[in-house]
Amino acid sequence: MKKWQVIMTDTAKGDLREIALGIYEVSKDTDTAVNFVMELEAHCSILNSQPESGAIPKDYVLKALGYRFLVYKHYLVFYFTNPDEQTVYIHAVFNEKLDYFRYMRKRI
Repeated sequence: MKKWQVIMTDTAKGDLREIALGIYEVSKDTDTAVNFVMELEAHCSILNSQPESGAIPKDYVLKALGYRFLVYKHYLVFYFTNPDEQTVYIHAVFNEKLDYFRYMRKRI
């Protein structure tokens, strides 16, 4: 089975930086922040072999655009796939407490 390429967009990279900064502000520990981001990225590695493993959002616009999401602890990882290129694009990463309908609609 061919592995899919997983690409983190600049937007998602910015989200991870914000998450790391937030964790650092609470914990005052750089290792804790860095380790969390590394764990989250490792969790996303499932997309290399199972790009359709994420849940389909209930929002009809996000569903129509082909978005899926993974859950890691209290964070949602939104992504979409390009089957022709066998590529997964991670588009956004944010806390599950946010209203993902509004958050994602602002970003698409």
